[in-house]
Amino acid sequence: MKPPRPEPIARDQTASAFSAILERLCKACGAHAAALVDAGGETVDYAGRVAPFDARVAAAEWQLVLAVLESTKAWASTRELVVRAARRSFAAWPLAEGYAIVLILPRHSLRVSRRALAVAAAELELEAGLDSRRTKERVRWLEVEVQTDETDPRRPRAVWQNGAWCPVTVLGRFKSADLGRSEVGYLTRFDSGAEGLLIREPLGKWFSGDPT
Repeated sequence: MKPPRPEPIARDQTASAFSAILERLCKACGAHAAALVDAGGETVDYAGRVAPFDARVAAAEWQLVLAVLESTKAWASTRELVVRAARRSFAAWPLAEGYAIVLILPRHSLRVSRRALAVAAAELELEAGLDSRRTKERVRWLEVEVQTDETDPRRPRAVWQNGAWCPVTVLGRFKSADLGRSEVGYLTRFDSGAEGLLIREPLGKWFSGDPT
């Protein structure tokens, strides 16, 4: 029997579109909490199961670390920071105009879904009206719900689109150095003829993207 999930922590501010995006990021990464912090170290919004004060302090501290790295010539191009501490791990991801995403992760965690972060970054920058030209990735990812084969839970059979399951045909396995350990990718084709890439990450989350 799985242990019960911790109850959500009472918020100290009204939930917003930002908190909804951050909550999805927490679920995709298995994070305890996620925060959006501005260039001044102020938390715009947060989500997760960590006390709001703790989330705000972590966000301010790791945003400061990112600012120091950006001002240091040898580290100015840093695009992701992951740190394992004694009791928790932390990750920080710089956004446009000095904003950043900060994650509070379980102990010993060192891997964060880059696709989930890319999705959240794009959504947060769009919602905040930020100039995101510096942070756009060549491959645009979208988290999707996938129905898998009855005999193989790692093989896609259909994708939920526009309120219905859309069958997909697997054209072959996707082999790339971009895939992490325990990740699996497939080149697929919809009945419409459109082709795409489906990636299953270790936590069971699926992402679709452009294979080019």
